[in-house]
Amino acid sequence: MTTRNSKILLGIILAAAAAGLYYGWIRFWFLTDDAFIAFRYASNSIDGLGYVWNPPPFKPVEGYTSFLWVIIVEYIWRIFGVIPPKSANVISLGFSFMTILLTAMIAWRMNLTKKLSRYRLIIIAAILLGTLSNRTFLAWTSSGLETAMFNFLVLWWIFIAVFAKKYNNNWRLLLTGTASLVYLARPDGILAILGTLAIVTASYINDHKQKKINVRRFLSILPLLIVPVHLLWRKFTYGEWLPNTYYAKYVAAWPESGLRYFASFVLEYALWFWIGLLLVLIASYIRNRKTSPAFEILSLPQKSFNLCIVIIIIILHIGYYTLIIGGDHFEYRVYGYLIPLIFISFVWIINRMNFKPVTAAILFALFFLLSLPVPWTHWSLTHRFYSREQTHVMQVPIHDRFPGPFRWYARWFDDLQSWLIQHHVCMRHQEHKVFCRYLKQWYPSREEGG
Repeated sequence: MTTRNSKILLGIILAAAAAGLYYGWIRFWFLTDDAFIAFRYASNSIDGLGYVWNPPPFKPVEGYTSFLWVIIVEYIWRIFGVIPPKSANVISLGFSFMTILLTAMIAWRMNLTKKLSRYRLIIIAAILLGTLSNRTFLAWTSSGLETAMFNFLVLWWIFIAVFAKKYNNNWRLLLTGTASLVYLARPDGILAILGTLAIVTASYINDHKQKKINVRRFLSILPLLIVPVHLLWRKFTYGEWLPNTYYAKYVAAWPESGLRYFASFVLEYALWFWIGLLLVLIASYIRNRKTSPAFEILSLPQKSFNLCIVIIIIILHIGYYTLIIGGDHFEYRVYGYLIPLIFISFVWIINRMNFKPVTAAILFALFFLLSLPVPWTHWSLTHRFYSREQTHVMQVPIHDRFPGPFRWYARWFDDLQSWLIQHHVCMRHQEHKVFCRYLKQWYPSREEGG
C-alpha cells in the first residue's frame, strides 16, 4: 500500500472515530454540580473580585481543583461571551477529540514487528474502537470538569516524552511546557513535573558526554518555573501550600476503599486479561535477562529510559489514588487517562511477545469483547433513570442478567460497587447527571440570582 493510500485510509479511520466520539458525547452528555465550583471562581474573577469563592470580608479559599480549567472557561467567557455551563462540555469534546488524534499518532509511531507492521492501520482502528467503546472514556468526554483536558495533557506529555523524533532544545521546551500544563490542570500533575526532571536530567547527562552543554539547553527548561511561581502565588493568595481540595479529601490513607475501587475497575473492563498477559511478558523477560533491572534502567538509551520514567509516574499516580486517597467520588475519573493507554499497551505487549498476526488479532478481539459486558449491561439498566429517587446512591445489581456460569463474576462486581457507593465512592455517571438537573430545578437562574 502506498503512503498516499495509507494516509487516505487513516483519514477515513479518524473521521469515523470523530463521528463515534460525537455520538458518544451526545449519549453521555452531563454536567456535574461540582463543575459549578470552577464556574463560580471564573464568574467572581470577571466581576473583578479575583479567584475567590466569596468576596471580602471573607478570606480567599482555593476551592477549585484545576487552575488551568478556571482560566480557560473564564477567558472563553470574556472573549466570546459564552458562559461556562454552555462552553465547558464543548471544550471537553475538543480535548477528547485531540486525545483520539494523539492515540492514533502513538499507534502510528509504535515500533511494530515486521509481521504486525503490515496491519498498522487495522491496529489503529482497533485501538480507537476499544477506546471509543469504553464507558469511562465516553463518560468523561463531558461533565463540566477538567477531566478531558487533564487526560489529553497527560497523554500529550507521554507522547512527547516517549515518541519524540529528536531530543533537542525544542523537545525539552515542549516537554517542560506540557508538564507544567499538566501540573496546572490538576495538583497531582506534580508527578509529571517529577518525571520531567528525571528525563531532562538524563538528557543533560547525555549532552554532557557528547560535550553539547550550552546556555540555550538550560533556557529550554524555563517553563518549569511555572511551578514555583504558582506555589508562591497560592501561598500568598490563599495562605496554603496545598489546595483546599486536598485537605477536604485526605484525612488518612484509605486503602480498603481504594483497592475496591481499583478491583471494580479491573473487573468492569476485564483488565485481569491485560495484567495476565503482561505478567507472562515480564516473566519471560526476567528469565532471559543477564543484568540487574536497576543497571539496565540506568544504561538505557534516552527513549527507553523515558518510557521507564513514564511507567513509574503512572504507577505512582495510580498508587496514590488507590492506596492513599481511596479512589474517587466519581466513576473511575482518576483512571480516565489510562483508557487509550490500556489498548495501546495491549498492542505493545502482543508485539513484544512476537505473536503471529492471527494470534495477535484473536487476543485483542478477546480482550475487547471481555471488556464490554459489565459496563454496558450496567448502562442498559440505568441510562433511563431520570428521577432523583431512582438515582440517589444508585446501586443497580447486574448479576441476574448474566448466564449462570458467569454470574459469580458479576456478583463480585456488584458487591464491590455496593460497598463503594454506600461509602460515596465511584458514584455512577447517571447519578451525577440527574442530580445536577435536580438542583437546577430548585435553584434560581443566574439572571434571577443576580
